[in-house]
Amino acid sequence: MLFVSISSYVKASYIPYQLYIFLSLGAIISVAATLWLEDFVSKPKQYIITVAITLLWGAYCLFLLPSGKDEPTVAKEVELSVIGIAAFLAMFFISFLKKDKDRAFWKFTMQMIAQFFLAVGFGTIIFSGLSIAAWAIEDLFDIYSYRSYLYLATFCYVLFAFLYFLANIPDKIAKHNEEIALGKILKVLALYVLTPLAAIYAVISYVYLFKIIITWELPNGSVSYLVSSLLCVGLFVITLLYPARFSWLRYFGLIMLPLLALMSTGIFRRFDDYGITIHRGYVLLLNIWFYGICIYLFVTKAQRIKWIPVSFAAIALLASVGPWSIPNITKYILIAEVNKHVDFTYMKQEERNKIEDKVRYLRWTYGKASIQNLDTNIFAVKKVREEEEKRFSYSGYQGSWDNEIQDIGNFNTFASVQSEKGRGVEYSCEHNICAIKIIPDKRVFYIPLRKVVLDIIKDEDHDKNYRDQDHEKLIFQGDDYIFLFRNLSGYYFETKDSIDVHSMSGYLFYNKRAR
Repeated sequence: MLFVSISSYVKASYIPYQLYIFLSLGAIISVAATLWLEDFVSKPKQYIITVAITLLWGAYCLFLLPSGKDEPTVAKEVELSVIGIAAFLAMFFISFLKKDKDRAFWKFTMQMIAQFFLAVGFGTIIFSGLSIAAWAIEDLFDIYSYRSYLYLATFCYVLFAFLYFLANIPDKIAKHNEEIALGKILKVLALYVLTPLAAIYAVISYVYLFKIIITWELPNGSVSYLVSSLLCVGLFVITLLYPARFSWLRYFGLIMLPLLALMSTGIFRRFDDYGITIHRGYVLLLNIWFYGICIYLFVTKAQRIKWIPVSFAAIALLASVGPWSIPNITKYILIAEVNKHVDFTYMKQEERNKIEDKVRYLRWTYGKASIQNLDTNIFAVKKVREEEEKRFSYSGYQGSWDNEIQDIGNFNTFASVQSEKGRGVEYSCEHNICAIKIIPDKRVFYIPLRKVVLDIIKDEDHDKNYRDQDHEKLIFQGDDYIFLFRNLSGYYFETKDSIDVHSMSGYLFYNKRAR
């Protein structure tokens, strides 16, 4: 809720990246700090320590985050995301780290979740009502600005909903109430909705496991997602059913162990086929954590649920911050693998392509600086440095095209061109030219993309964001057709003067020939 709303506000108001991170994550960190401190210190000391923690977070944002036009690397985004997740989870368990606090933890967690959804629901109702009022004003008085909806979202979700949520967090005394009971709604959700869903996941996973054993082939790497989903659903069910103290819940961990072994095999296959990445490193860590949790659930008879989120937050945070973090370890391993290959004269093309992919991954994930000092003459390094990939992205705001008169000449036919293959419309982009094929009419229209892409890059270099231009269109005028772009994104390689289109969509207007 908070992230989405502030993110929208950032795009609309150009809030600096550092300030955006400070406000969004800082709000969560300050709430977690307050919940922790109110049990140990007096009000004055609580305010002082909370301010100190907030100032430390501000120093982190000021000195360790990119400023100005510099964009954060993927590794830094991962680090910030994990910090946010850990701080969010800490809001639920930080007041209950003492022994035998599971009952109070469960009740407080259910209250917090209920208040969260209430806050989102109330914010959505207010946002819907005000949006209808804004639409009525636009329609009656012919006034339009899509930013007004972003401001409304900020007011409804960041100000109203978030403040409502904070105001309804149980106080110092109420949050330690240990009187718990499994309500009918939670029981129905856990036993009759989520448990059958988990059973379906388990059956699919075990059938795939038996298939692997029978055919004796390595599992597909995507099995990790299915097993992870099953475990997440199962852990959520165990948490919801905690007051019932069902003894059979402890065996969930034992049931999952063979599937975790299948998940491990799939992960190591991905490592062997494609090498290490940050994403695969975290999936492996998650797999190891799952092993520990399954054994823990069996030993404790699923009666110590508090340590599930505590262990997850602690391990994720430790694995994401510092020189020992997964992003940093991944970087060091990839650099070491590239530096092994000093001479590529006799290397096979397939092996050379793998090294090229690693260099590109380093550049994309960690920035240009990560490949500047590579001790190798690999052609891929030279290629990545010289090509100077420039990313371009245009996204037209569809709402700004409503209720406008479009000059489309004397054309009598309209075709919608989408990234996915449509009914009778296909496109392909090669050699800086996009060919749009209208299959029923047996016609092909060609759009030279070089000038269009260079115009987008030029405007982006001058801090002009196409997405924030209310009425700016990107149109290509051909001899006998017009193409109105909805979006266009990809990469431009200066050295080769070539364009790699990732996605494109728009509207084609032309004259249909009489038959």
